[in-house]
Amino acid sequence: GVVIVGTILTMDDLIATNKVLYFNEGAISQQTGLKENDEILSIDGKRVLSGIDVSFLMTRSDDGIFDMTVRRDGEKVELKDVTFKTTKEGKYTHIEYDFVILGAKPTVLNVITNSFKQTASMARLVWLSLFDLVTGQYGLTDLSGPVGTVNIIADVASSAVQSKEGLIATLNIMAFITINIGIFNLMPLPALDGGRLFFLVIEGIRRKPIKPKYEGIIHGAGLALLLLLMLVVTFNDIVNLIKN
Repeated sequence: GVVIVGTILTMDDLIATNKVLYFNEGAISQQTGLKENDEILSIDGKRVLSGIDVSFLMTRSDDGIFDMTVRRDGEKVELKDVTFKTTKEGKYTHIEYDFVILGAKPTVLNVITNSFKQTASMARLVWLSLFDLVTGQYGLTDLSGPVGTVNIIADVASSAVQSKEGLIATLNIMAFITINIGIFNLMPLPALDGGRLFFLVIEGIRRKPIKPKYEGIIHGAGLALLLLLMLVVTFNDIVNLIKN
């Protein structure tokens, strides 16, 4: 796993942009190509949709080295091997932010626009996480089920009582869970709504319905596999809860 260390927003009550405002002293990323006022357009080939994408996309690396596309003085510039300081702590890699991004003063227009952009960013993060899981970057032990999710929400909610940042973090995780459930439910898997939509598409192509008997068998098998997966991740959650 990857953990981002540090903050990249200038101050509270501002909307995160994707523009570099200034660097911390001795910033490695500044020495390897990034400059002040650079507007980060993409990281490792993935487009930066909103300010939070800067951190989202950086968590997908375990070496702290990125290829970036930035807009500099009105022109697109390709930056190779922009490097950040990393430290290892167990199975986690900590990537240290060494720059601060520009915060925009909220207005009705940019708040609404940013809401849509952040929703798109979170939705893409779900898909990228599923891709990383399928390709083996993450294992079943990295998944959390209901127990782990409730534990995370409890930790975040306890901090919400103490500070405004905690409240914002709580709202963010609620939004992320909602988007996560919505996208997962639309996946073309048996027993999910996406599976039913997949059958409707097949029926439209074949111009005739699939026999309910066969569809029921497929959905039943899919439901059994989903319940088995939930059992496995719940077991992992309980084990991790005991360890911690």
